[in-house]
Amino acid sequence: SNQMAHAMAQAVSNLSGRRVNVLFLCGGTGLGKTHLSNAVGHRVLEQRPNARIVYVSAETFTNEYIDCIRNKRMDEFRARYRDGCDALLMDDVQFIAGKEGTQEEFFHTFNTLYQLQKQIILSADCPPAEIPSLEERLVSRFNWGLVARIDAPCLDTRLAIVRKKAKARGMALPDAGAMLIAQRVKSNTRELEGALA
Repeated sequence: SNQMAHAMAQAVSNLSGRRVNVLFLCGGTGLGKTHLSNAVGHRVLEQRPNARIVYVSAETFTNEYIDCIRNKRMDEFRARYRDGCDALLMDDVQFIAGKEGTQEEFFHTFNTLYQLQKQIILSADCPPAEIPSLEERLVSRFNWGLVARIDAPCLDTRLAIVRKKAKARGMALPDAGAMLIAQRVKSNTRELEGALA
C-alpha cells in the first residue's frame, strides 16, 4: 500500500549515482514514518559505516536550540546539526511551526545540508503546504525533494503484519484470529500490535 514511499526512501538512501537528498514523509500516527526514516539512516550506514547520522524530533531540536541560545553555545549546536551531520532525520516537523527562531535556525541548517548533498529525511502528520504557521520558505525547501504520503495499510498488509508480529512473540494465532484482527483494526500498525497483547 506504500510502495511509492518505499521506493522514494530507497532513492534517497542510495549514495551512488544521481542523488536525491531530501525526503518528506507525511501521514498519520503509527503508519511507519519513523520506521522508514530510520531505515534510510541504516542504509546510509551500510554504504558509509563512518557516516554521522543525526536522528532528532523537532521538539528536541527546538529545546536544544533554546538551551544553546541561553547558554551561549550556538557554535556547538551548529556544529552538531551542520558540520557533524551526514544525514539528518527529523520527526514531527510540524512542531517547529509558529516558532520563529527555530524556523530561522532550521532554514539555515537545511540550506547548509542541502548544498553539501547530505541526506535530509523529514516527517510530519501532513504535507508541507498543510502545516499551519510554517514559513513559506521552509515549505518551498521541503518540496525541493520527494514528498511521500504514507497511508494506512491495506487488508493484505495488515494481515501480514499481524502474522509476523504474532510469530515474533511466539504466539500460535489461528488464521481466523489473524483475519479478524486485520479486518477490525484498520487505522495503524501500533493498534495492530496492541490487539495482539
